[in-house]
Amino acid sequence: MRRRAGSISKTALGMAVAIAAGGLAPAALAATPACDRACLEGYVNKYLDAFVARDAQRAPLSAQAKYTENQAIVAIGQGRWKTAEAVGTYKIYVADPQRSQVGFIGTLREAGLWSMIALRLRIVDQQITEAEAVIPGDTVRSGTFGDFDTAPGRITTARAAFSQPLPAAERRDRGTLIWAADLHYEGVQRGNGDIVPFSDECIKIENGVQLIRNPAYPFPAVSPTGRKLPNFAAMGCRDQFNTRIWETDTITDRRYPIVDLERGVVMAFNMYHQYDKAPCARTVDYGLVCPPGDVKPYSLALVEAFKIRSGEIHEVEAVFTVFPDIRRRGAW
Repeated sequence: MRRRAGSISKTALGMAVAIAAGGLAPAALAATPACDRACLEGYVNKYLDAFVARDAQRAPLSAQAKYTENQAIVAIGQGRWKTAEAVGTYKIYVADPQRSQVGFIGTLREAGLWSMIALRLRIVDQQITEAEAVIPGDTVRSGTFGDFDTAPGRITTARAAFSQPLPAAERRDRGTLIWAADLHYEGVQRGNGDIVPFSDECIKIENGVQLIRNPAYPFPAVSPTGRKLPNFAAMGCRDQFNTRIWETDTITDRRYPIVDLERGVVMAFNMYHQYDKAPCARTVDYGLVCPPGDVKPYSLALVEAFKIRSGEIHEVEAVFTVFPDIRRRGAW
């Protein structure tokens, strides 16, 4: 029997709160953060300036800083530090002063081509001690993923919702925000949009491409029986999930390190596995739905920012890169 999002047990919510709190005492959580929003965003800007200048010495990095690109540990100054050229005007900041962490999603030009970047930084004693980046690059330029290869070069302005603070009545606590974001992944795995607290106006953009309420995007799916299929990308978030089109997929290594309480944004990091359970989805009303060609299971390193207002998911912004096979765990 399906349950609405509001019927999930309070025990689950309590566990989310406990996990989100990270064992810190209430007094510690209430303390004035050493680095506020402006301070945290300043670290992002310093880091990105150093990144595109290809000069790590310009960033306030700890000598022991851990850096990963696409869930692989990389020496700072190596990897995409050697190809980055410019950051575009498409920018989303997600600040978590209580945890001294900050996230960023934007466009990045490297080796003459535009791509996306999702970034997480942790600040300790005025230094960056952790830097985690997901950068699609060549992994989505093969044409397999439709418009993803050209979209980052065309987008210029991120949705205003991600930069707007919520009225007090629409804000929720850290545990509730994480709970809502995690239900999104539960909805994928269960093929059930009714357990996800989607707003009716929910929109999702992935690597610069709108994949919800977008009839112009040709969703890559075929029926092995030749049946005419709807354009799943034209559907709303809940309706799309309820077709069970994503029932073939699984998600592991879910993390929610950044929660922006003022703006109602959760930044999630995970490993997303496509066609992990089956090569075709058994959709409601349309029967088997398969990819256009023979596709083996593979994983994405996925970062998603969820804008949650009054407990409902209104906006989702995603950046992913593709691995050639299944990879269950990341580097964190």
